[in-house]
Amino acid sequence: MMNDWPHYLCVLEKKGAETDYEAGLLFKRILAENLTEFVMSEQSVPYLADILSHYYFYFPSDERREILALAQKHYENERVKDGGGQVYSEVLEQMRGFLEGSRYFNLHGFIVFRLRVWLELLRKCVDNAVNDFLLEKEYQEFIKLLKYFVALQEPKMDLIHVTANEDGQINLLDEHYQAIEWSEDNMQWDWDDSFVDEEDQLVSMLITVAPHRVMLHRNVHARFPKAADTLKHVFENRVTLCKRCKLCQEVSKHLTLKEK
Repeated sequence: MMNDWPHYLCVLEKKGAETDYEAGLLFKRILAENLTEFVMSEQSVPYLADILSHYYFYFPSDERREILALAQKHYENERVKDGGGQVYSEVLEQMRGFLEGSRYFNLHGFIVFRLRVWLELLRKCVDNAVNDFLLEKEYQEFIKLLKYFVALQEPKMDLIHVTANEDGQINLLDEHYQAIEWSEDNMQWDWDDSFVDEEDQLVSMLITVAPHRVMLHRNVHARFPKAADTLKHVFENRVTLCKRCKLCQEVSKHLTLKEK
């Protein structure tokens, strides 16, 4: 665990008579509150880093830095650590109880042996950060594979407009704004539709056709952000995002995604 922690000595100065007992209790309550704030706000990063190094030592140092940044974001979003939250209240109670009966306070030892609830919160943040990192890494590898596949494809169409009607059904239109008829010549289905959602289906269809250009209209990147984001990464400068065009306002509700 961590070493070389600084030690601080806090003393109530005497002014003639012995320090008043009630003043001493007040001082300890204030000290407990300040130490709790200090732990919650200032000590999270070194302990997150320590947990990451201990349990996930097999990640390269550059990846651990990325994971640590994600863990910090998770921790910052945890409301239980804020004033009045469950973890904050328990840490404050532990602080008060310990300071009332002790004149010496070792912060690191106190955290390790008394603040298990806070350390468990940090561990959860690190675990969630690792999961996020691995998912993002898998996603980036998936994007690379799709980009490679698109690069090998011979474009079958010049331009495809992607819209969605009021019911959220995706519509694919050609450069003349006519609904595209899908057939065996331009699309091969090789999955069970019951296991593929509409966003995945849209991405797969466009990647198979590999048009020169893709126009994503407003209602699409609003309703289907996951598919829009994937298409932007895969097709890059071949994707254009429509801001507000006539088609977006007048797209017919009865157009539907057709397939054979």
